[in-house]
Amino acid sequence: MIRRLWVVAWALSLFSMLVVAGAQAQTAQAPTSPKPDVTQRADSPSDAPATAQPAKQPAASLNTAEIVTRANKNVGVDIEKSINGWEQELSRLEGDLKKPRLSYSELNDLRDKLQRVRSEIGSFGKQLEPVLAAAKDQLGLLGPAPAAGQPPEPDDVARSRADRTYYHGVLTGGQKEIDSANLRIDKLIDAIQDIRRKNFATRLLQPLPGIYSSETWSSVPNYVPLATYRVRDIVADWWGSLGDQDDVKLLVFESGLLMLGLAVAAALGTWRLRRRRSEDVDQPFWRRAAVAGAIALLWLLPVLPIAFLYGLVADTHQLPKRVDWLLYTTAQSIITVLAVSVLVISAFAPRMPHWRLIPVSDRTARRICGLLLALAIVYGVTSLLYMVTRVVQAPFALTIAVALPSSLLLAGIIVAILLTPLEGQHQDQSLSPRLLAVLRAPVWIAVVAIIISTFAGYLALARFLAQQLVVTVSIMAFAYLLLLWVDGLMQGLGDDRAATGRWLKESFGEQHQRHEQLALPIGLLLKAIVVILSVPLILLQWGYSWPEVYDWYSQLFFGFRVGNTQVSIAVLLASVMVFGLAYGAARLFQGWLDERVLKAAGISGGLRDSIRVGVGYGGVVIATLVAFSYAGFDLSNLAILAGAFSVGIGFGLQSIVNNFVSGLILLAERPIRVGDLVVVGGEEGYVRKISVRSTEVETSERASVVIPNSYFITEKVKNWTLRDNRRRIAIPVKVANGSDPRAVKSILLKVAQDHPSVLTLPAPSFDFEDFGVDGLTFKLYAFVDVRAGGNVTADLRIAILEAFQEAGILIPSRHAEVTLQTIDLLRETAEHLSGDTQKTKVKTKGSASGQLANLPRQSANLVRP
Repeated sequence: MIRRLWVVAWALSLFSMLVVAGAQAQTAQAPTSPKPDVTQRADSPSDAPATAQPAKQPAASLNTAEIVTRANKNVGVDIEKSINGWEQELSRLEGDLKKPRLSYSELNDLRDKLQRVRSEIGSFGKQLEPVLAAAKDQLGLLGPAPAAGQPPEPDDVARSRADRTYYHGVLTGGQKEIDSANLRIDKLIDAIQDIRRKNFATRLLQPLPGIYSSETWSSVPNYVPLATYRVRDIVADWWGSLGDQDDVKLLVFESGLLMLGLAVAAALGTWRLRRRRSEDVDQPFWRRAAVAGAIALLWLLPVLPIAFLYGLVADTHQLPKRVDWLLYTTAQSIITVLAVSVLVISAFAPRMPHWRLIPVSDRTARRICGLLLALAIVYGVTSLLYMVTRVVQAPFALTIAVALPSSLLLAGIIVAILLTPLEGQHQDQSLSPRLLAVLRAPVWIAVVAIIISTFAGYLALARFLAQQLVVTVSIMAFAYLLLLWVDGLMQGLGDDRAATGRWLKESFGEQHQRHEQLALPIGLLLKAIVVILSVPLILLQWGYSWPEVYDWYSQLFFGFRVGNTQVSIAVLLASVMVFGLAYGAARLFQGWLDERVLKAAGISGGLRDSIRVGVGYGGVVIATLVAFSYAGFDLSNLAILAGAFSVGIGFGLQSIVNNFVSGLILLAERPIRVGDLVVVGGEEGYVRKISVRSTEVETSERASVVIPNSYFITEKVKNWTLRDNRRRIAIPVKVANGSDPRAVKSILLKVAQDHPSVLTLPAPSFDFEDFGVDGLTFKLYAFVDVRAGGNVTADLRIAILEAFQEAGILIPSRHAEVTLQTIDLLRETAEHLSGDTQKTKVKTKGSASGQLANLPRQSANLVRP
């Protein structure tokens, strides 16, 4: 019992101690605990000071209303009002999106409204961004707040810190609201896309009943007159409601007359283009492409009045929806048939093979032209009939009667086109069989899907596939023709017979390689433009809306984020253009400095070249930095690249950096210059070019030797022209004993002085080198200009020989007498010299002595000069 009381007493005492300690801790923390007000919430950004001032807090005297007013004034809008406005609009649009059975047009309207809200938010963000950056910089100027235990900062500094922190918090809150609203808009747009996909899939995957029923097809003749009357009534009602029927008739008459005039002009232009060079049977590809493009443009002009007529009628008159559908589909069908016929005839030229752009035979060209024209006509007519069934709200029987035969007919024509053999004619632009096989495979799959969907009753799916296949292939074919025209333009730039080729020749000279270098970027740019413009047209045909395509292209060209990095193709292209402009300006300054300053100042060619090269490399560096700055790269991050390069230098770039630094040393110290005659590594030649990595030396054999710059720094280099262009040559001469040395001296000096390439200062000199058994040795020294042409040494030797012959001075020639014995004697002599044994030596010696005494001598004189 006592033990239990002791445990209880011990527990109570321990609990009392803990309560007292907690009370003391709360009492100690109470004075320094900040009140949870607006100031503390505003200090939430990560870049704001994390540790509050432990001593004095000026938050009580902080005028938050004045700070908010100042923030609104600096941004230019009421931040809170703007945020509440777009939040309410997004909530309303979100409620509208939850309505059932939204149509395609209603979904597009909701998307357009969301895009308008996003545009407003973007404008607000552009106004907020510089103000927020300035507020962040101002807050950073104060530095970090004193930590706990450090002396407190002055009251005015603490008050300024609290003011700037709250101001920064207001702006940061606006930025967070922008990010939140953009994320909400993205989710709403994704929801719209999901609804559209579901509606689209539901409509396509819904089979039509009764396609094999006799009742369906037997009732079609009864529905056709009703549909015809219905269309007539709709058009008649609209026409009767018009108050200015005469104006519309006049407009139709003028459009038809304009169309006829343009057609006549196109026919005359085509005749002139093709008949002007009809004698040239085999036309070059660039000319065929140019003529085909010109003909296509000429024949597309008569199509413009149709589009102009529809647009003018639709703008000047309030067209009913059904009438608008009929007029639009009619104009679209007519334009489609005319455009396809123009492109097909201009590309295949069935009656003029030498103007054919696509390399196929005559039979293939005629067949493809006929099939493509039939495909365009069937597509245009069936599109118009299908629109009529929608306008008159025809029953399923009439819809089936239009959709089923049209889908099968389109599939049959496409199959006939696929089965047409492509027999090549021209060899310059032949089609790749592998490329054709790759393109035919998806078309075959689509055709099989159309046929299966049609017979399975999914007529909506079959018609959609047929329509998308025809339109998509047409767009791709048109893009292919444009690419062919671009290839023709590039070939024309390199051909002097073309106007563009003659212009390049007059502008840039006769260099064919330079023409190709100019044509390549132009062709690539034009091909990129063709591809960029073709992709949106294909996407629009496959169910994507224009706002979606516009958003994708806007994000692609004007900025999208990869992690925390903003990537913009437009900015990158602009930075490349900035680099090109800066580099071109540097080159212009380089040329101006060389021609107008250095040359006028009389600076030598070597120094001029060094300055010119240094300025050129400096211009490249400046252009690179300007381009990086324009692209938004932080140049302070180059320190990271420098660290990476240092690691690379330590492992594998030592030689490259060594040559680079050596090149800079060569350009600065100039131990060698362009035009110097040097001897390095056993090669002698003139320095033609000094770059940062290597130096080009041209030898006397006209061979170019590329030598690393480090070789000129670490190895011995002989430079004949470092100080001047004078070089001393030495010609050794030997005369016979008994010749007059003074006569030899006068002859040698006179020969040197009479040569025009020998310099008079320093004057030629003479040296009597040695006495010899076979003659006297002299040496002639003369200085010549290394840049002078001809072989001065050979000329002087010839002149010396002629002068010695006139003076009767002989040049000695060495000769020696050698007596040869028989081979046996030589063998015995060799054995004697080998010293095998003393006995053999004695016998060989005796035998050799006898043979030397008895054998006859045969002598031969060998003369050595």
